[in-house]
Amino acid sequence: MSDLFQQLAPKSTEYSAKDIEVLEGLEPVRRRPGMYIGGTDDKALHHLVAEVLDNAMDEAVAGHASWIELELRADGTAVVRDNGRGIPVDPHPKFPDKSALEVILTTLHSGGKFGGDAYKVSGGLHGVGISVVNALSDRLTVEVARDRQLWTQSFSRGTPLGPLTLVGPVQNRRGTVVLFHPDADIFGPRAQLRPGPLYRIARSKAYLYRGVEIRWSCEPSLLKDGDVTPEKETLRFPNGLRDFLDSMLEERALLGGHPFAGTANFPDDMGQAEWAIAWPEDE
Repeated sequence: MSDLFQQLAPKSTEYSAKDIEVLEGLEPVRRRPGMYIGGTDDKALHHLVAEVLDNAMDEAVAGHASWIELELRADGTAVVRDNGRGIPVDPHPKFPDKSALEVILTTLHSGGKFGGDAYKVSGGLHGVGISVVNALSDRLTVEVARDRQLWTQSFSRGTPLGPLTLVGPVQNRRGTVVLFHPDADIFGPRAQLRPGPLYRIARSKAYLYRGVEIRWSCEPSLLKDGDVTPEKETLRFPNGLRDFLDSMLEERALLGGHPFAGTANFPDDMGQAEWAIAWPEDE
């Protein structure tokens, strides 16, 4: 009996400073991805694209970009392009040996959305999104066109594969391009970005941000027979939520004859509320 009590009794373990683990850089994201994107399932996988898309949307909403492109390639690589200002490439004041671009891509809680005038309204995981995508991708490349110069840097699982590189002069080009491929070590060997969810993400963003043009495209071989997802489409809804409501109502008869929609601006540049409502006669 005494032997049984000894087996059941809790073991005495030492707990000291040596048991405290400190994770550097983006390692916390790779250890616990669920804390940042909600898990490692299909929904979390596709959320990576939403985070990169939100960065481009912020540039458009701020008036610095007029279009965004979302492309899905045959190998499962997602590409997001915009014609905004481009991620800053000059040395960061706090880390003079690194560009602002590298700091943003490799450091949690870095970005232009914590204060100042860079963005008055923004979406996504503020200061976390793009670095989380970088941490959870087996390869990611950023191209930035600023001041008629093209810069590029590549990463793998959050680690730079080399320094920020000046490619050379460019004409008639500005903005940021992000190409990334989700890491199978995180999401599983069979996980792959799919056209349907990505198209729906792009469409919903276009409805929420009235007038922003999102150009969607995907590799035709990724579309299955009977798939309603288009190979290419330009998404632009000047009336925002009103256009979304119209698409849901189709030709249904309405009390009052038409939907009611409007916007309300908050004081001190604190954003805007948009609404659309209708009463179908058959409800």
